[in-house]
Order: sequence, then C-alpha cells, then structure tokens
Amino acid sequence: MTIKIWTNKVDNDLYYTTGKARNQSILHSLKLTSGTALSDRWPEVVIDITSDYKPADSFLSGLMLIVSRELADLIYKFATDKEVEYLPVEVVYKGNPQGEYGFLNILNICDVLDRSNSQFTEIDGMIDSIDLVRIDESATEGKTIFQLDAIEWIVCVDKGLAEEIEKTAFTGIAFKSESEWQPF
Repeated sequence: MTIKIWTNKVDNDLYYTTGKARNQSILHSLKLTSGTALSDRWPEVVIDITSDYKPADSFLSGLMLIVSRELADLIYKFATDKEVEYLPVEVVYKGNPQGEYGFLNILNICDVLDRSNSQFTEIDGMIDSIDLVRIDESATEGKTIFQLDAIEWIVCVDKGLAEEIEKTAFTGIAFKSESEWQPF
C-alpha cells in the first residue's frame, strides 16, 4: 500500500481558499482533531470565506478540514464511518451560501510515523513538528484515510483514494508523497 499526504498547498490561487468560523466560541469545547466523533453535539457552524475566490472543494478553516459534499461522497466510497465523519457547515462567500460543505472529521488517528527515518521534534512524548515525514507502511494496512498521531496536522490517504480524487479534479487539494511533502 502506498500512502499519499493530503495538503491544501495548491499551485493556483484560484483554488486556495481561506475561511473563518463566524462564531468560533461554539467550537472551543470540541476537540476537532482528536479522532472523537462529534455528530451528537455538532453545532450550526458558519464559515465566511476570506479569500478572493469562491471556495474550493477542500480548504482549512482553523483546525477544520472543510470539504464539498461531492468530495465527501467520493471519500465515503472508500472510507467507512469509523474512519471519517462528515459534519455539515454553511459556507458563505460575499454574503451568499455556497452549496453543501462539511467538516471532514478524521476519526482514525494513527501512530505510524517511522521515527527512525523521520525528522521531528517531540515535547513530553508527543510529536510536535515534523520536518521530514516517513510512514511505517506496514502499520497502515487496511487504513484508507487517517491522521498522524502528532500535534502537526497531517492527513494521509491510500493511493487509490488519492488517485480517484485527483482523477475527478476536485479543487483545493494536492497529494504529496513522503519525499515531496514539506511543512507549512
């Protein structure tokens, strides 16, 4: 199995989206990157697009990975409800709602970093920042989409899902190999 790293670093500004939750205080008590299911307490979230162009199919808003409904539907063809959770958000661009979007809550948090071949800093036993990522692929068997067990946000997908997303030409996403990936 080959793993690809999901990034929102795209070459065309037209497909790079920034957005901010209108009422951030409703999100403070939620652990957005902890791998915890949130559907039973998910509030109404509105995200105002702050970039110059209409929202891409994928973008980050704070700690939230926001995806279009179409992208989420494709992900669910490969992943299960135990790996991801799609939580609706309203995305607004220049005062107008922008179709169906949601927070893609990654439920699968995995400690698969090859610590011998990666370069990273650690604080109190927790990986803080990663400069060079190497994945222990033997530990990723059967995983379609997951987040590294690290403070730094790194989402990995299997090659098959990455290829389908790229083939469908969703915007705002780039997949990198371990050797191509660079921290922000």
